[in-house]
Amino acid sequence: MTETASTPPETDWRSLDKLQAGFTVFRPDLSLLFANKTARSLWPIMYSSMDDGASLFDAVGLQIRSLFPRLNEATFQVRQSLVMDAIRKCSDLDMVTATGRHVVTTYSRLDDGLVVGIAHDVTDLVKREVTLKDARRDAVTASEAKSEFLATMSHEIRTPLNGVIGMSEALQHRQLGAVEREMVDTIVDSSHTMLVLLNDILDMSRIEAGRLDINPVVENVRERIGWLKRTYTPIARKKGLTLEVVFDPQLPEFLAFDTIRVRQCIDNLVFNALKFTSKGGVTIAVMAGGMSRDGRITLTVHVCDTGIGIAPEQRERVFSSFEQADGSTSQRFGGSGLGLAISRKLARLMGGDITCTSEPGEGSVFSLSFETRLADTPKEGTASLRVSPLRETFSLKGIRALVADDNEINLRVARAALEPLGVEVMDAASGQQALDILARNEVDIVLLDSHMPGMDGPETLKHIRQSGMPWSIVPVIAVTADAMAGDRAKYLAMGMDDYIAKPILERDLMTALSRIKSKLRTRSSRRSPAFSDIVLDASTASNLHKLLLTT
Repeated sequence: MTETASTPPETDWRSLDKLQAGFTVFRPDLSLLFANKTARSLWPIMYSSMDDGASLFDAVGLQIRSLFPRLNEATFQVRQSLVMDAIRKCSDLDMVTATGRHVVTTYSRLDDGLVVGIAHDVTDLVKREVTLKDARRDAVTASEAKSEFLATMSHEIRTPLNGVIGMSEALQHRQLGAVEREMVDTIVDSSHTMLVLLNDILDMSRIEAGRLDINPVVENVRERIGWLKRTYTPIARKKGLTLEVVFDPQLPEFLAFDTIRVRQCIDNLVFNALKFTSKGGVTIAVMAGGMSRDGRITLTVHVCDTGIGIAPEQRERVFSSFEQADGSTSQRFGGSGLGLAISRKLARLMGGDITCTSEPGEGSVFSLSFETRLADTPKEGTASLRVSPLRETFSLKGIRALVADDNEINLRVARAALEPLGVEVMDAASGQQALDILARNEVDIVLLDSHMPGMDGPETLKHIRQSGMPWSIVPVIAVTADAMAGDRAKYLAMGMDDYIAKPILERDLMTALSRIKSKLRTRSSRRSPAFSDIVLDASTASNLHKLLLTT
């Protein structure tokens, strides 16, 4: 080949032949000017035919025919057009060679009209991408399998746990001797510990799957956190410890934050502080940071104790799942090692963190920080207040409830919880039986299990709502062992009036009943007194629906 104004010197050709990438130059009329050894090895028929005088169009066709000899004419023409368009329009071309190598060629047009193509063998990258996609698919499948397993195990564990907690809480309201009461209290405490552990595992799964949402609500901070002292003082006194709560004078009265998750974090910190402290006491200090231009305020809750302390090299371990400061700690004090791990993850989801300052034998300070927003004072009657004790608060005499559940123990638990409140209880072992009872009897409220053989809870609800009968509007509460993220919203979207996750805790039942009290029908023949006649002070009654968030 002789040199021209547009042809590089001969030495340049030899240097380009040493490139690992394919390098091709076409003249403005798309005749071949140069193709290095790598390019020719990738597309040998195309370039050899052009050397023999074939046009680019014909050469591309010959190469495609050699690669795909069985292509029909229509598909052949489409492939030939795609290659020609990529070269003319100077775009990327992705093809597979005769040896199965995956090659991407990038075409560019120079100022003098020459078209340069640079081909890269991306086979290894494609394989790696396929491997990563497979790994991601396997990871997603494993995550879904884990979630399904946790949901199944949660459901199976909650059903018998419902019997343990329900019956033991019912026994607490009976006349018992001192020894028997201590036994029952131990059963209640142990079963609640089992429930906390079960919820911790589910929370960890939700956080890892990115399915746990933060839902701020407006609260009086002092009332919300100050309730901790009333909750934990009996535990502290039992151990001979002091418990104090102090607030920053600059702390705003009302802030917006996720009260459930903040309470969960503080509960873990205070419970641990009391557990690991044998003398002295625990102090909870709530401090407010500066306010940003958009009204954000960082709150820090310091939980200080005079307990056993933690060595510097062991401080981070306590925030790892299933870890405690050392092996002897779990043997001496118990615990799963999940509480602090979950609390730190929750704090970080809320824009904060949990840190620890401690020395062995000198006590510890755990500091929870989280972001809040300055909020206006809620309308009168919307601030959260506490009511206690629950059973003295409610009088449901004259209310008739239908409990539908195929599990005999669950029926007995519901009856044990409702009858002491004055509720007349009827039960059904299936969805069809529940419909039959509704058709023959006047019912004020239905507690409906979601998983029953034959006609399940959602189907039963559908029949109730579409019946066209007066009882089609009866309030229905879903009572289910489904307690994964989104389950509550799922049942409310079905048309349920409220939702209770098993095991049925007394406070959860009372809260659900309080939320739907306005929907309960009152019959003049049984108004002595009805649910709407509950005697509560105005503030307490209007805020009872928030009890679940505060207990």
